[in-house]
Amino acid sequence: MATSPESLEELIQKYYPGGFTVRDEANALVAWAFRNGPLEDLHAGAHSPLLEDKQYSRITDEEMKELMLNACDQVERLLKLKQDDPGEYWLKMMDYGFRYCRNWKR
Repeated sequence: MATSPESLEELIQKYYPGGFTVRDEANALVAWAFRNGPLEDLHAGAHSPLLEDKQYSRITDEEMKELMLNACDQVERLLKLKQDDPGEYWLKMMDYGFRYCRNWKR
């Protein structure tokens, strides 16, 4: 006999004990807005000893602008999705949070 698939609520409780919180949503939004974009490109590559010295800037003004504009574009897309298709938005947030934010503070 086949078992019935878990309900969405059961899955949420399984992967997000206590439910999918505002903090879980924030974690997923931040990961979505910054992961796999310009920040990842800056992070890639060899380590430099200059990174250890706080008196030196680690990114240029142009890089900072690119990071912020990209993050704003990503958050805008997600907020539009939340408004236009809330079910799809929540599924994306829970999935992304599970994949990338499991070990983050909840």
